[in-house]
Amino acid sequence: MLRVVQISKPNLYMMIKSIFAHSLKFSIFLIISLLSFKNAYSQERTILIKKADQENIIGRQIEVFEDKTAKLSFEQVRKSAIDARFIQSLQTNPNFGVTNSVVWARFTIQNLSNEKLFLEIAEPIIDSLTLYKIDSTKKISISKSGIYTHQNSRQVHTNFYLLDLQLAPQQTCTYYIRFQNSLPMIFPMRVAGLKVFFEDNHSKDLLQGMYLGLMLVMAIFNFFIFWTNRSREYLYYVLYVLSFAAFFSYQKGLSHEFLWGSQLWVNHVTPVFISCVIIFGIMFAEAFLNAPAYYTYSRKVTKIFIILIGVFLTLHIAGMGAISTSLLYFTAFFGFMYVLFLAIYVWLEGSQAALFFLGAWSIMLVSAMIFLLQLANILPSDYFSRNALQVGSALEVVLLSFALAYRINAYRKEKEHAQAESIKQLQENEQIRNRIARDLHDDIGSTLSSIGILSQVVEYQIDRNPTGVRDLIKRINDSSQKVQRALSDIVWTTRHTSENFGELLVKMREFIAEVLEPKFIYHAFKTDDLPDVKLSPSKQYHFYLIFKETVNNIVKYSKAIEVSIEIIEKDNYLIMTIEDDGIGFDEEKIKAGNGLANMRKRAAQMDGTIEISSVPDEGTKTCLKIPL
Repeated sequence: MLRVVQISKPNLYMMIKSIFAHSLKFSIFLIISLLSFKNAYSQERTILIKKADQENIIGRQIEVFEDKTAKLSFEQVRKSAIDARFIQSLQTNPNFGVTNSVVWARFTIQNLSNEKLFLEIAEPIIDSLTLYKIDSTKKISISKSGIYTHQNSRQVHTNFYLLDLQLAPQQTCTYYIRFQNSLPMIFPMRVAGLKVFFEDNHSKDLLQGMYLGLMLVMAIFNFFIFWTNRSREYLYYVLYVLSFAAFFSYQKGLSHEFLWGSQLWVNHVTPVFISCVIIFGIMFAEAFLNAPAYYTYSRKVTKIFIILIGVFLTLHIAGMGAISTSLLYFTAFFGFMYVLFLAIYVWLEGSQAALFFLGAWSIMLVSAMIFLLQLANILPSDYFSRNALQVGSALEVVLLSFALAYRINAYRKEKEHAQAESIKQLQENEQIRNRIARDLHDDIGSTLSSIGILSQVVEYQIDRNPTGVRDLIKRINDSSQKVQRALSDIVWTTRHTSENFGELLVKMREFIAEVLEPKFIYHAFKTDDLPDVKLSPSKQYHFYLIFKETVNNIVKYSKAIEVSIEIIEKDNYLIMTIEDDGIGFDEEKIKAGNGLANMRKRAAQMDGTIEISSVPDEGTKTCLKIPL
């Protein structure tokens, strides 16, 4: 059952009046609260400096505004419409990365100390920096600085920007700073007395001096090595190290302060330093790793990087700062990754020198990635990340010096090995000359003498014993063929200087075809599974003569029908086995022969062994075994 309540007009009026009064009270309370919050917030933005003898990092206490048009003036920025667009910085060291924008920073400082206060902006490379000071009387003071401002116009001559805040004790002032830069927009800020900055930066300058000293010493030392051996990787290394030294000398503001402070035009071409770091780094890696011998496209890839660097420099000169810097980061990143890939690839191909390079470059790669990521505002910009590349480059230079020392030692060993091989070759040549002289005297000389004697006998008996003369002529013919083959062997061994065993196999096949086929002796020559064997010319000569002596003995004495010849490689030994199905011989009788003695002597000269086994009426087996 519903109950209907009637409200009279006076009661309705009183209810509306009560609701309106409560709403008015709530609105007044809300406005007062917002005003109180605004005043509290404004008071919180004021940076209180109580002690000037300690640093005050103000990165998180300032407000920033990014003018993407890069056209707003100071008067326009101060207007309420823009004023509301300032936001509190969330970074200890504000970092806007690569940008075409102008960045404004705003903060208020109250000096509760009894000393003068200075503002340090610890980023030496800023194109334009303008400080606007507004005191309690609304008076505006302006001071300008930057790398395109003469060094003498700075309030304090230092590689960083050290600005006098002109803030008297107990005074409060508001400051606006306008930043513009073609490189990454980073501006670490801290406030303190002058003594704090002097003592803190003094130790940092010492570290910078140690770094530059290390780089110069390494460059000079390796230049003298290059002057000695004229090896181009040392020249590329020297240029690489000097490029790093020049880049960090500029990046830390030392060059602008000490070298070309009055020649501001030089600052327009300083990107060539980091460009040279990338190019000479890749060229040094290519030369040190002997990359073209392992990766045929290495020279083309290097040319591509040189072209990209050329495009970067062109864009930079044309005033396209953000685009050119982004291209530089892209080129540097892929350049570092390419060298890492190249070092791993060459190492996997068997180069031990690449392992030394890989260790040094890995450290460099990690430090470069940290440095590039903080420039791109991906990692926080702090003292470690801003100096990571400098530390990594110093470590890399030291480790690469060890790698180059390894190369020097490797070159020395290669040279000693080459000299030893040359001496060995000269000794072998001397042995060949002695052998030729001995063969000409002993073998060919005696054979020619026998031919001369037989010719005289033929001349004496040609009329008296015509039948016997025929046999003598046959012997003369055999002897002349023997001389011909001996001369052919001598000429071949004299000209043959290759270690390719395959060429000797061809000559062996020709010999057995020439000797066995006329005698209708079937032969099998097996070398199917023989790998690519390398054998010195001297060993090939002895190997061939043992083979030749064995085959000649088979033709002369064995009365064989079949001959099997097999040459194999097993356990790093070269093994030749020759078997026939002839009449064989008594081993006790054959041991006294000169032929076997000569064969054993030749086998010993090759550090090998020869075994001959024979059974009468069952054939003969000869086995030669020499080490490879």
